[in-house]
Amino acid sequence: FTSVEHPQTNGQAEAANRVILRGLKRRLGEAKGKWTEELHSVLWAYRTTPHSTTGETPFRLTYGTEVVIPVETGALSFRMEIPVEGELNNEMLREELDLLEELRD
Repeated sequence: FTSVEHPQTNGQAEAANRVILRGLKRRLGEAKGKWTEELHSVLWAYRTTPHSTTGETPFRLTYGTEVVIPVETGALSFRMEIPVEGELNNEMLREELDLLEELRD
């Protein structure tokens, strides 16, 4: 376990912080006082980019699905297929859970 007051003892958090700081520095250039305006987009990029150690995005590992960007919600696609009802929906959810379990193993 790591202490909240000593995040430097948590190697994963420190590595993530380095990546986020590097992203902020790239986006800001000389305008260092505007980091709060860029933090959201840097975090979005971090959370939706596959990491080399897992081959997955942090978003997928957290929520069990790939992120859907707003522009995709208006277009019919496999990812945004029309919701189904009843037993078919339950079956599809079970299949997704099975696939998720396989990916985690």
